[in-house]
Amino acid sequence: RGRPTRANFRTGDLTFCTLVPMRSVPHRVIGLLGLDEDAFPRHAAHDGDDLLLAEPYVGDRDARSEDRQLLLDALLAATDHLVVTYEGRDPRTNQERPPCVPIAELLDVIDRTVTVPDGSPHRLARAHVVVDHPLQSFDWRNFSAGQLTGDHPWSFDPVDLAGARAHVQPRRDRQPFLSRPLERVDTQVVQLDALVRFLEHPVKAFLRERLGWYGTSGTGQVKDALPVELNQLEQWGVGDRMLDALLGGSTMEKARAAEVARGLLPPGALAGHQLYDIERAVTSLAAAARRRSGGGAPGSVEVNVRLLDGRTLVGTVPEVHETSAAEGSGTAVGSTIVRCLYSRLGPKHRLAAWARFLALSAAHPEREVSAVTIGRGMGESRQGPRIAIAELPALEGAPDERQAAALTELAVLVDLYDRGMSEPLPLYVKTSEKCVEALRNDRNLRSECKGVWDSTTYVFGEAADAEHVLVLGGIATIDELLAEPAHEDEGGPGWTRERSRFVRLARRLWEPLLAHEHREYPK
Repeated sequence: RGRPTRANFRTGDLTFCTLVPMRSVPHRVIGLLGLDEDAFPRHAAHDGDDLLLAEPYVGDRDARSEDRQLLLDALLAATDHLVVTYEGRDPRTNQERPPCVPIAELLDVIDRTVTVPDGSPHRLARAHVVVDHPLQSFDWRNFSAGQLTGDHPWSFDPVDLAGARAHVQPRRDRQPFLSRPLERVDTQVVQLDALVRFLEHPVKAFLRERLGWYGTSGTGQVKDALPVELNQLEQWGVGDRMLDALLGGSTMEKARAAEVARGLLPPGALAGHQLYDIERAVTSLAAAARRRSGGGAPGSVEVNVRLLDGRTLVGTVPEVHETSAAEGSGTAVGSTIVRCLYSRLGPKHRLAAWARFLALSAAHPEREVSAVTIGRGMGESRQGPRIAIAELPALEGAPDERQAAALTELAVLVDLYDRGMSEPLPLYVKTSEKCVEALRNDRNLRSECKGVWDSTTYVFGEAADAEHVLVLGGIATIDELLAEPAHEDEGGPGWTRERSRFVRLARRLWEPLLAHEHREYPK
């Protein structure tokens, strides 16, 4: 809090102090730092035990009025120069933030009392006194004469200057992320979970497992404000927990009571509308999952598969439902992998189901293995939220034939995994799926990929992923993505002959899955 302190004024030195001891002390230059919207004037913390607040009287102390008076005293004490700084943009979202109310009023007074020079392109006088500094120290405007102030550069840091040059130079002059691929991981055991993580996000898996780099710290500030409405991520968290509770045998009433007890929902009736929409989606998803699983309890199945190259694929396939049906003189045993998600059914969920489906089919060829992935679809129907279902029927043929087919497809996935653990492959899940879909349906390849690669006002494209920005050296265009030629070792049996490396890798990943998968959107 502000308090008077002893300071050696009038010595010619640079003095730092609070606004309290600055009353009526003239200085040649006065700088007021950090007059942000949420910090000035001070927001008085109301103590519930403060009896003066219960019966306020004229003349009681008002911290906000005192701060406005202190600001006026500081303005009058400045003889030559006055410098005021405040946070003009949000450091996380880069959204423009207004100054605090007293400084905004000061700027209004300047506009009304100061005449702009003749021929000035700015009609308001504040444009001549307000300097909008960049958030990043490596912004090129810091090193361009006249961009911020005067006829000279603002910054003098050589490290930031090198960063500014690297940021603005053309992409064709940038160095590749790796000068050469890393050595392949020499292991005789391939973890199924590692393979699934790679298929869900190839570049992220490489950065985390080989370089130990994480795009986000995963820590955030704890919210202490009373929630009024839930954002998209918070709605997903509520729906995901309620869906898990229903699939685990709980009731909707108990799931709702558990969410209310967490204290994360808006109070009272404010949460009613959002909970209603979430409960409708959860009920539809749980019903679809029960129909596909037969109502039985799921289990986990261990897999230990000898791959075609001699290595071993090990792991656990969760959410497996056992089924049996009479077949001739015996009983045929089947296994169905049923995964129900509150998320929208996306390409990464289907790839994960494909890997687990192949692993279980290869490890237990005597079973007729199938997989069903259930998630939310786009929009709503008359009965409620739309449900999207991706189904992988059992492989055809005898047990030996099913095992051979599964091992062949697993070899393709493991080969991509080996390549992706040596270097960041230009294999981006959503964009690559759109690429193959466009080729299979004779649609425009560039426009289909551009729709999920580029970011818009309402859509966050894959080009803006922190991992993709890192390995590509910035936001790459779809033309740059398609222009990279395929490598010499990315050809032969099982490979297509497109010149683009991105297209060739996308078809090798998605063609087998799309040929076997069946998708439906129940009304």
